[in-house]
Amino acid sequence: MVLLLVGAMVVVMGLVVFWVEPLGVLGVLERLTPNIVYRVRTELPLVALSFDDGPHPEFTPQVLEILKQHEAKATFFLIGERALRYPEVVARIRAEGHEIGNHYLRNGATLGHSNEEFMGNLEKTERAIGAGEKLELFRPPGGVAWARQIRLAQERGYTCVLGCAYPHDPMHPPVWYIRWLIEKNLAPGTIVILHDGIANAKRSVAALPQILAAGRKKGLRFVSIGELRRRSGGQGE
Repeated sequence: MVLLLVGAMVVVMGLVVFWVEPLGVLGVLERLTPNIVYRVRTELPLVALSFDDGPHPEFTPQVLEILKQHEAKATFFLIGERALRYPEVVARIRAEGHEIGNHYLRNGATLGHSNEEFMGNLEKTERAIGAGEKLELFRPPGGVAWARQIRLAQERGYTCVLGCAYPHDPMHPPVWYIRWLIEKNLAPGTIVILHDGIANAKRSVAALPQILAAGRKKGLRFVSIGELRRRSGGQGE
């Protein structure tokens, strides 16, 4: 009975951490996975905004328009196959001054891939995104990769980035939850994760203007991850 109660408490605590994402647990994650950036230690009033799984022909332009209206910048982690499919959207992201990161060639787990396959898919994504620029940031699809894969990406010059304000929008939670989870975690150095490339990103798009307004009320400015790190001396923890 005691073991059952302990097990139930562990499950409940895990669910609370998953859905509430208290910033207090970040220190544990950072110690366990020191090669991954979850936030940037800074006192500057800057927050990094990022979008995953694009480009998407419908939702990415909507996101770009909202960002323009709010004078905000972001980092778009693009999937190679989708970048090849929608080069005009990639060009618009770049033309409007946003940062582009590598989100792998396909939207699927990297865990079954050999070192050679993993590196090959990183390189194919770089070519798909094009423009001859060096990509600096990598976010593994689904936020999961082997430690050896993270090291390989680092050897290629990437910084591996997740975040600390992620409302699990691919699971289609309500707009109020997306807003609440992100807004409560908005603080200098926060890295926000949203998705513009999922099949239905309407809730994320709907929440975005209110999130940007909430950040502005806190005196925060939304920038790309790269700018956040540069302005903060390249620090990330």
